[in-house]
Amino acid sequence: MEENLITKKELLEITGISYGALYRWKRMKLLPDEWFIHRSTFTGHETFFPRDKVLERVAEIQRLKESMSLDEIARLFQPGPPGEVSLTVQDAAAAGIAVPPVINQYLALSGGDGAFPYEALLGLYTFSQLLMEGSVSREEAYAAAQAVSAVDPEISEPVVYVVRKYGVPFCITVGEMQKIQFDSDAALAATVSVSQQKRALDTLLGEKGMIS
Repeated sequence: MEENLITKKELLEITGISYGALYRWKRMKLLPDEWFIHRSTFTGHETFFPRDKVLERVAEIQRLKESMSLDEIARLFQPGPPGEVSLTVQDAAAAGIAVPPVINQYLALSGGDGAFPYEALLGLYTFSQLLMEGSVSREEAYAAAQAVSAVDPEISEPVVYVVRKYGVPFCITVGEMQKIQFDSDAALAATVSVSQQKRALDTLLGEKGMIS
């Protein structure tokens, strides 16, 4: 599938940001290096970006700038957990991470004791979101949740794909900018951006004062 790209000039015109802001955000890791795609054109060399991803990210940065500094936004986009956190079942429900019936289902599958460190909270949140979307089964949602919470930190902008083949589900984790092709017997059931799940979770925890 051909990538849907946007040029640097188009990006600046559509979003209204300056050249300086674009590269300042790049230096601060607000925009991943992998999104700056350099290609030869008939006029020389041009910088392209994955259109939907960069427009969504720039809009998110512009929205967050109304109430946060760039340093605070950069910390929000960091791949690791924002700090030590461990919640109970009651705390997780109060934070809006998942409703109690969903938490109980997650614990039944995981065999957990009801204590949720950050990685378990990330898995629980992903599990809950997938169940609400309704595109996967409970077992598939749990498998995706486990893949999200255990993703390799060396993978840039990781994405978890939930795939079914001959009725058997499995998960694949790849970097966002990596091309992946499924054979004709495989069906894509769900796509989960790990970074988006982390930012949404961190926002919920921050709103409740559970992380700094």
